Amino acid sequence: MEQKRLFLALIISTVILLGWSYFFQPSTPQRNSNASQAPPAESPQASNQQPDTAPRPAEPSLTPGGDVKVSEDTVRPQVIVVSTPLYKVEIDNRGAVVKSWIIRQNKDTGRPLYSIAGDKEKRIDLELVSPEGLSRGQAPLSLEIARLGLNDGSTPQLLPALNDALKNRYFEVTGRNFALGTASAEGGPINLNIESGEPKKYLDFKMVEPDTGLEVVKSLAFDPQSYTTDVEVKVNRRGQTVPDVRMLIGPSTGDQGVPLYTFYSVAPQGVAVAKGDAVRIYATDVHKQKSAQDPVKGYKPIEGPVDWAAVGDTYFAMALVLPRPAEKVEFLTEEYQHTSGDTKEQRFLISGLVPVPTDGSAMSLYVGPKDHFALDDTSRTLSQVAGREVDLEQLIDYGWLGFTRPIAVQLLKAIKFLNDVTGNYGVAIILFTIIIYMLFFPLKWRSTKSMKKAQKHAPRMKEIQQKIKELKPNDPRLKELQMEQLRLMKEANPLGGCLPLLIQMPFLIALYSAITISIDFRQASFLWMPDLSASDPIRLLPILMAGSMVILQFITPAPSADPLQRKMMAVVLPVMMLYMLWSAPSGLLVYWLVGNIVGFGQQFVINRMVKSEDDEEPPGKKKEVNPKKPKLGATSVSQA
Repeated sequence: MEQKRLFLALIISTVILLGWSYFFQPSTPQRNSNASQAPPAESPQASNQQPDTAPRPAEPSLTPGGDVKVSEDTVRPQVIVVSTPLYKVEIDNRGAVVKSWIIRQNKDTGRPLYSIAGDKEKRIDLELVSPEGLSRGQAPLSLEIARLGLNDGSTPQLLPALNDALKNRYFEVTGRNFALGTASAEGGPINLNIESGEPKKYLDFKMVEPDTGLEVVKSLAFDPQSYTTDVEVKVNRRGQTVPDVRMLIGPSTGDQGVPLYTFYSVAPQGVAVAKGDAVRIYATDVHKQKSAQDPVKGYKPIEGPVDWAAVGDTYFAMALVLPRPAEKVEFLTEEYQHTSGDTKEQRFLISGLVPVPTDGSAMSLYVGPKDHFALDDTSRTLSQVAGREVDLEQLIDYGWLGFTRPIAVQLLKAIKFLNDVTGNYGVAIILFTIIIYMLFFPLKWRSTKSMKKAQKHAPRMKEIQQKIKELKPNDPRLKELQMEQLRLMKEANPLGGCLPLLIQMPFLIALYSAITISIDFRQASFLWMPDLSASDPIRLLPILMAGSMVILQFITPAPSADPLQRKMMAVVLPVMMLYMLWSAPSGLLVYWLVGNIVGFGQQFVINRMVKSEDDEEPPGKKKEVNPKKPKLGATSVSQA
C-alpha cells in the first residue's frame, strides 16, 4: 500500500519520458469498549458442550456492587530474564506476560542487531515490545477469556473476575526438568542463560484461583538456535477446559527506537493468513473505518479459517502459528501521540487477539527479523510440525506488485553472494548494478536505435497528422495518408524504444523491495552512510542522482526532435524523482546513481554505434535542398 505511489510514479515517469511526443503531439472503539461492541461468534465447542450434572462447588458470592470475591494472592512478584545468543526476553509472572523482547543478532549472518535510535558510538538495544502498549495494559502473550458456557451454572458477572485474575494474579514459575534457580538479589530477576547448542528449556507458569475454580498453565520453550518459541496453554475451570480463550500478539511489534515513520519506514501492521491468502491490516485504516461491513471503529475481524496471525513493522514481527486453523482473529487499534524531539506524530497501537487451544496443544511463536532466509528456514520446520504448509515469508510486504517476489529473492541471493566476496554491501550493490546494466545493454542499444528512427520520422509524422485533420472522411487521399502513417509507425515505432526499457522495471521494483525489506542492508555501512536501509544523512546521494539523470537525459535520444520538450523532460523528470527519492534508502540511491553513471558510458558508446550517414555531411559537400513538397505517399531519402 505504502509502496504503490512509488511504483506508479516510476511507471508513469518512464511512459512520459519515452512516449511524450508520440502520444501528446501539438496536433493531438478503544480496545476494551470496542471489542465488546463486536462480540465473537458462538464457539461450536462451547455450544455443543453437554451440561455436567456432577456436583459442583457453589459459585463465589457477589458483593452488592456485583463484583466476584476472589482469594488473595499467595505467590510473590517475580521477573524471569531468558538470555540466548539470538534474543533476550523478560517475563513478568504477574499475568505471565512479556515485558521486553530484545533481538541481539541476525541468525543467518551472525551480525549484531541494534535499534535505529542509536549510532556507532552509542548502541541501543533492539527492543520489540511497545512501552506505550505496556502502559495501557497491553502486554504480549496475555490471555483473555472471550465467554463462558453458562450451561454449567456460572453467572455473567464471573467473566470479568476471571479475566482480572488472568491479568493481575501472580503465576508460580518452575523449570520443566531443570532447577530454575533463585533471584540474584532481593527483588531482582531470575536469570536463565541458554547457550548455543543447548536443548530447549521450558518454563511453566501456573496460577490457581480457588474461589472461581480457575486453573491456568502457560508454558514457554526457548530455543537458543531459533527465533521460534513453543507455547502451550491450559485453561481449566472445575475440571472442564475453557474453550474461548484468546492470546494477545503485539501491540505494534517492531523497533521501538524509530523516531518517525516515513514513506520508507512502515508503521506496524497486522497480517493474517486466512483461507490461504495473506491479509494486511493497516492501523490507520482500521482506526478510521466505520461502515456497514466494519461498524466498530478500531476493530477489524478477519474471518477464517486462519492459519496464523502476526503484528510487525518493516523489519521485525511477532507471529503466532496455530496447531489448527482458527475461525476468526481480531485486530484492535488505539491512537496515541508520539514525540521525537520537537516533532509530534500521530501513531496507532495495533494488536491481534488470536483464539488459542486451551488443551495444551503446542503453538509456535516467531519473534524476530522479517528476513527471507530466516523465514524460509523457519517455514520449512513449522510446516513439518503443523502437518500443513506454513509460509512465514508472507510477513514480508513486497508491495503492490507482489509478482516481483521471485525476482527480489534472486536479487537478494546475488547481492548476498557479492557481499560474501567483497565484505561490504555497498560494494556488492555497485558490482551488482554494473552486471545488471551489462546484461541489459542489448535492450538499451535496441531502444536507442528505435528512438533515433522515431526522431527522424517525427517531422513527416507530424505533417501527415496535420493533413489527415484537414481532409474529409470521404477524401480518397485519406486512405493513402493513413497507409503511409502506418508504414512509418511500423518502421520507427516509439514503443519499440519504450518496451525494452519497461522490461527493466520489474527488476528495479524488485531491487527496491529487496533493499527496503532485507535485514541484511539494515545498519550495513558504506562510505559516509551508516545504514544502507536508511536515507543518506547529508542528502548528497539524491542530489548526485538527480544531477546524473539530467546529463543522461540530454544524451539519450527521444522520439521528439523538439528541443523545448527535451529540455523540459530533462528537468521535470529528475526534479520529480529527486522529490520522491529524497528520503529513499541509501542502498537504492547507490544503485540508481551507479546505474546512471554506467548508463552514461553505455549511451556514449551506443550513440556512436547507431550514428547514421545522414547525421554528418560529407566533407566539402552541402546537402541538396529540394524546395518542392513531396508528393502524397512519398518520402524523401533524408526523411526515410
